[in-house]
Amino acid sequence: MTTGHSSHTEVVREQFRIQSAQFEEQVGGGYNRDIPGWILDNLALTGNESALDVATGTGIMARDLAPRVAHVTGIDVTPEMLAQARRIASDAGIANIAFDDGDAAALPYPDNQFDLVISRIAVHHFANPEVELGEMRRVCQPEGRVVIVDITAADDAALAEAHNRLERLRDPSHTTACSVAGLTALAERCALKVVHTGETDAVRDLDEWLDLTAAPASVRQTVTAAFEAELAGGTVTGMQAFREAGRLKFVHHWAVLVCELTGE
Repeated sequence: MTTGHSSHTEVVREQFRIQSAQFEEQVGGGYNRDIPGWILDNLALTGNESALDVATGTGIMARDLAPRVAHVTGIDVTPEMLAQARRIASDAGIANIAFDDGDAAALPYPDNQFDLVISRIAVHHFANPEVELGEMRRVCQPEGRVVIVDITAADDAALAEAHNRLERLRDPSHTTACSVAGLTALAERCALKVVHTGETDAVRDLDEWLDLTAAPASVRQTVTAAFEAELAGGTVTGMQAFREAGRLKFVHHWAVLVCELTGE
């Protein structure tokens, strides 16, 4: 594992340690409460799958999968997130779920172990996503499916960079949110064939989004100013800023890519 990767992993751990206090409330049951059903609707599950949820966080995706698959394993690098995942699943009495501590760039599982390997809202935190997707492909059975679920940026390169710049200011573990076309190309580079794509929008409250990462005052001011400037007719952020009931809000565009494995 490279020094660069190890360094970025520490940034991820620290950022999600910070986010762990509010993550379940905001991301699990808050702004995107319609997202779980939308994801599941795109998966066409049989109920017999052995599933792996990569970068599981507090286990949101794993818990959504549990009633619909034979067994699900979640894996993450942040201890504070995993502690919540285990506690919440235990309190809910979910018996067919387990959580492991591990890095998505070096999954601690043998080849061809899972029928379904999914990563939800994590690819934009991977420093070199070809590595993590390669690992997801490796542990997936040849007839199984690899599923990428992530926020996306615009097709226009300038808009995408404006979006990603603000994301990185707010969360230094953010690397790049790709366009849907970019995610598709990424999958293809990893010998994955996209057989189904779904897209939807989710509205976020700007202050809550900044609160989640405990963004410092200087970052809050910069991001807020960018949104205000867009609303005044200035430079666009790529995040579709708008105001509702006196609060600044924006849109995260989500995509789910269901992939089959292709030849090496």
